[in-house]
Amino acid sequence: MNNLTVRQLNIIVENYSIRLPLQRDRVATEVIAVRAPSLLAYACDEFLNDEEIATLAVKADGQSLRFFTEKIRSNAKIVRLAVENFCKSFAFALGEARKDVDVAKAVARRGGDTISLLDKKFLASCEIAKIALERNPRALEYFAESVRSDENTVLYALSKDRTTVEFVADGAFRNKRIFEKTLRIENGKIAPSMLSAKTPQGVFDRIEELGIFFNLATQNLDLFTLDRDKLAVCLKCGVGNILKKGELLRKYIVAEDREIVQILLEKTQISPKILMEEVKFASQNKKIRILPLLLKATGGINANAVRKKDERMYFLRSLRRKSPTAIIRFKENYKDYLQDSEVVFSAATADGTVLKTLINTEYIKDENFVTECLRSYTVKNSDGALLDGLNLTLTDGQAKIACEKDGRNYFFLTEEQRESVELAVVAVRSNEAVYDRLSARLQADAQVKKERNLWIR
Repeated sequence: MNNLTVRQLNIIVENYSIRLPLQRDRVATEVIAVRAPSLLAYACDEFLNDEEIATLAVKADGQSLRFFTEKIRSNAKIVRLAVENFCKSFAFALGEARKDVDVAKAVARRGGDTISLLDKKFLASCEIAKIALERNPRALEYFAESVRSDENTVLYALSKDRTTVEFVADGAFRNKRIFEKTLRIENGKIAPSMLSAKTPQGVFDRIEELGIFFNLATQNLDLFTLDRDKLAVCLKCGVGNILKKGELLRKYIVAEDREIVQILLEKTQISPKILMEEVKFASQNKKIRILPLLLKATGGINANAVRKKDERMYFLRSLRRKSPTAIIRFKENYKDYLQDSEVVFSAATADGTVLKTLINTEYIKDENFVTECLRSYTVKNSDGALLDGLNLTLTDGQAKIACEKDGRNYFFLTEEQRESVELAVVAVRSNEAVYDRLSARLQADAQVKKERNLWIR
């Protein structure tokens, strides 16, 4: 073969698949084994059972092992060479080659999912595992539980890549060193971003056994999609707000999971409205195992009171959004809300003109209420000044806010306040027309004149 010219080599490759004499010629077949192993599919049976030709072929392309006879594919030396060239060629290995430790080590060194094809005895070998982990720590997933529980093997994998924790056997976390390597504990709590859906159940079980708590908001967990057993631990040991409580409750009512439902009812604050809805759902869908738990949780809840409470919350949200419809509703029915200071102050924050609506109530004596109204009302020149006709006595601070909002309010302050240069300046700054109605003394004041002149410019 070494004496052939490049032209002769090319002719052999070009014609090997169609020329029977070439397929039966040893030299030609050796050329194919080295230069175009995929064409060995056309070689005669004699050469496909030849160790020398097989060795040449698998060194050039490990996948060519598939063309050879059972004898060749059982030859550990040839299979090892094939694997070293292309790891997945181990899939074509047969017989003794699959049981050979050197072949197994070659597969382990090359890594990849081919490791899963190894004989069970090798997948239970910590020696083979360590070889595989040197190249790729995540290869741990392919090995037997005994290996995935072995202290040294697991610690070695975790030291190279902490994400390999997802492949560690559940029972391994009872080992103190492995557990401490898996989770970082800060001030008695699990550090952020330590837990996820891929974290093994064994970690969660150990957390529950040790009574360790963690903040749900700082972990990479979606409780709604989390495995049921992991969720149970999260509900018991997790602290902080639980998202999608209503959806979680419905999901496990449907599953008739008494434990999860009971934990949710005991651990979280489920609104009375949701509880009443779930009682109705469970009753209609004959969730008999769950219904007693729900009925116990709703003990003493009045459906009408729940409805009123929900209506109030909706009304409050509307006021906080400054909904015009909500403001009109408040003004028309303000007497219904006089005992509800939260609603009253929300209305004051939404629209300061409720000051006029509540002028004859006790709220007019509340300094905070009056101040909130003065701050929030929107000036409309067509409506006149807010203080017109209210006969209110404001603090100096409130008077300043009123004049800053609308200079016209100046004329409805106390006589003493109307003599204040500071308030006159603020009023003129807000409304130029105020200047013409000021006393001669204030009109002559330098600060007041300065504010007036700013308008002229």
